[in-house]
Amino acid sequence: MSAGYRAVQWNAQKRRYDLVLGAGIALYLAAFVGTSAALHPDATAETLVIRGFGTCAFALLHVVLCIGPLCRLDPRFLPLLYNRRHLGVATFAVALVHGAFALVQFHALGDLDPIASALASHPRLDDIAQLAFEPFGMAALGILFAMAATSHDYWLANLSPRVWKSLHMGVYAAYALLVAHVALGALQSETSPVLAGLVALGVAVVAALHLAAARRERAVDGARGGRERGDGRVRVGHVDDIPEGRARVVPIGGERVAIFRYDGLVSAVSNVCAHQNGPLGEGAVIDGCITCPWHGFQYDPASGRAPAPFDERIATYGVVVEDGVVWVDPRPNPPGTRVEPARIAGARIDGARAHRVDRDDDREVDATSGGLYVGWAARAPEALRAHLRRTSAALLALAAALGATLASQQGAFVPSSFEFGTERALTGWIREAPVPALVVAAPGGHGLPFSLSTYLLVARGKHGAADAVRGLDGRRVRVRGTLAHLDGSTLLELSDGGIADLEAEAGALARSPANAPLPVSADELVLRGEIVDSKCHFGVMNPGTGKVHRACATRCIEGGIPAVFLLRDAAGARVHLLLTGSDGRSLARELAPWIAEPIEVRGRVERADGVLVLRAEPSSFRRLAGRDAERGGAVEAEVGVATAAPGGAG
Repeated sequence: MSAGYRAVQWNAQKRRYDLVLGAGIALYLAAFVGTSAALHPDATAETLVIRGFGTCAFALLHVVLCIGPLCRLDPRFLPLLYNRRHLGVATFAVALVHGAFALVQFHALGDLDPIASALASHPRLDDIAQLAFEPFGMAALGILFAMAATSHDYWLANLSPRVWKSLHMGVYAAYALLVAHVALGALQSETSPVLAGLVALGVAVVAALHLAAARRERAVDGARGGRERGDGRVRVGHVDDIPEGRARVVPIGGERVAIFRYDGLVSAVSNVCAHQNGPLGEGAVIDGCITCPWHGFQYDPASGRAPAPFDERIATYGVVVEDGVVWVDPRPNPPGTRVEPARIAGARIDGARAHRVDRDDDREVDATSGGLYVGWAARAPEALRAHLRRTSAALLALAAALGATLASQQGAFVPSSFEFGTERALTGWIREAPVPALVVAAPGGHGLPFSLSTYLLVARGKHGAADAVRGLDGRRVRVRGTLAHLDGSTLLELSDGGIADLEAEAGALARSPANAPLPVSADELVLRGEIVDSKCHFGVMNPGTGKVHRACATRCIEGGIPAVFLLRDAAGARVHLLLTGSDGRSLARELAPWIAEPIEVRGRVERADGVLVLRAEPSSFRRLAGRDAERGGAVEAEVGVATAAPGGAG
């Protein structure tokens, strides 16, 4: 509460709060990244950043949602509520890092606008498991942004508390959207039951706390007022039932009324704080003012007005005390209307009430009346400080343990590698079909005149190298670029101007070695696997498979990156088949509906320039579900034998 607006109105409690918050986030990220790097050294840094910040934001949102009901059930958690907006802004900031990295990594550097790509990621409505998850996350991030941008009291005052509170209730919609985002995204690619169990546990804890708090509040609203007398006043109980300096909350006329006893007087006011609808009846009279337990806003008990220079007002009610019985007029007065307090017979009235303290300093003040602690006070009661120390230590330990646990439950990463920052120069012959590639010949063995190593060629970003090699088919060249490789399959990301035509420089024709395609099987094969893009799968991203990577693979393949059909052979080893049409054409956009799903493909497999090529038509594709999706490849033996033939990467 402040008479003016500042970016952040720091005090000692805010600094401690944010210090613990920052330490918790740092511990979580360190534990997640450190554990991931130790257990999964093949994981790419971008993947760890995306996963670390994403899981951290999701965990923080659980904490945000748990604080409210915890404070209703146990007032010792009120210090966590006092600066909850700092926690909310931090949650948005962490989520923004996750979203920005994911948007760049999965959707940028292609032919489609990244936002449009995220919104148009494989819109499947016929199978909930394949429903796009990105729009849910984007919608949740939008809600968190609106809440973070309006978190300052400037917006609270100008939007009005009712509108501001309604806007910030959107946190529940954001939470539901994020649960859907996680369930339809990460949990579709990760197989660990621990991850699914932790998500379910988080939802259960949030729901249980809110139900418990609602049950407690329902008991308050269910309490029936006493009898009415002739003038319409309602009996609310005996004055001795109201603790000194505190209140009793009674539902009257459909509204909660807080009846405060203080200094030999009794006043009745609305139970709703004008700041953020906090429960005034759970507060206390401090320095002569009713003090809200949520954020310390204060009101004169008789008039319902905040002390100058503040202008917040709450409704007041007429009250009388007769023979120790408190009677309240159920008709509220306009906010800020002064009502003479009822005097308690025989009570000594202390007329020397202290003035309200300035909340902007860190002076030692008596802000613990009746056991209530207010965050603008410089010091909490020792018992509460000990509780906060234990709570902070527990939260920090939980952050580190949760980060390590989630990291340890990630699925295995393939042993791929991308030599980022290292440029290589290779000499060989260009092949334009079936996909752009560099064929390098080496002295042969076993009586063969030569052996071939084939490097798929791609451009930077989500683009193929078709334009870069056009007109160079069969010509001897020197190329420069960065290697990615997995299981003997290699790919070269071309540097700018990375192809030099050696035949043009020498002025003489150099023939490429002849290598006619060799069929692997005379019959069509029926294979089960997943369509991936070669660039990411061979090492630029790890993992480069699964539903989470689907949008990126789609953009890459549409941009000309060679499509690969990934399956397992009879021995369980990965097999990579370049996927083309039956006539050798690039399928590109025809593959979009089938990418990153378990499918069955019927086609012919052949070996060309040392690599396996699957020629098939999308009309033969069939989606797999249930046990069929888990069975892997069919007719694996023939493909497995073929992969043992000479060739591959050198």
